Amino acid sequence: MRTLRAAAAFLRKDFLTERSYRLSFALGAAGTLSGILVFYFIDKLFGSALAPHLAPYGTGYFTYVFTATAFFGYIGTGAGAYSERLRLEQAQGTLEAVLSTPITTGAFLLALTAWNFIFATFELLVYAACAVFLFKLDLAAANWPAAALVFALSAACFASLGILSSCFVMLFKRGNPLAWVLNNFEGLLGGVYFPVTLFPPWLAAVSNLLPVTYAVRAFQLTVHKGAGLAAAGGDILALALFDLALVPASVYLFHLSIERARRAGTLGQY
Repeated sequence: MRTLRAAAAFLRKDFLTERSYRLSFALGAAGTLSGILVFYFIDKLFGSALAPHLAPYGTGYFTYVFTATAFFGYIGTGAGAYSERLRLEQAQGTLEAVLSTPITTGAFLLALTAWNFIFATFELLVYAACAVFLFKLDLAAANWPAAALVFALSAACFASLGILSSCFVMLFKRGNPLAWVLNNFEGLLGGVYFPVTLFPPWLAAVSNLLPVTYAVRAFQLTVHKGAGLAAAGGDILALALFDLALVPASVYLFHLSIERARRAGTLGQY
């Protein structure tokens, strides 16, 4: 109950803040649509060249990249939101006050990014509306229960990476190597914008170390081919193993970083 109250308080604070910037909200929605149109015309120009690499998914380039960017846009919220929100709390001078209350680490992490996930849900609905009404994408073959499982496992994995990234913010304020890697390479190397089969062997080996590769591939298979646990089981198992390692480790390390900052007296610094 205390966790829900904390989340509600953060939601109200963030909503009141964002409501003051209505133009930013509208531009965010417009940016989502413009990004979709870019990939639409790329498909018109080069889509046929990628057909052999898209055959395992049974779809064209635009449908592939549309699905992947919508999916990655949501699960990627966890990867970037924690460090961004934590940095904002530091700059606003509210972090020390919040952590001086009897709030648990788990409740704080849930409340910290509640607004970001709600806004990401709005963006996902924009993608879905465009898919159905504007681009008439055919997703009739989708295995939605399996896709939902992939979605949940992927969101947990990326949230864990985001929590690990926020540890650097808590301890060092500036300079976040994990966020730099996530922002610059995760989508590029993980098959979001094109299948990883395009990569040379050495780069494909790097791609196979990233959870996003398994997440995107499993989601594409479940949505476009109707794959179940048998066909996408290897990728789903990989995501589950990432979660088993990353979820408890990230929460524990974040708790340690709070305690270290508290002992050093740096919670109020930014």
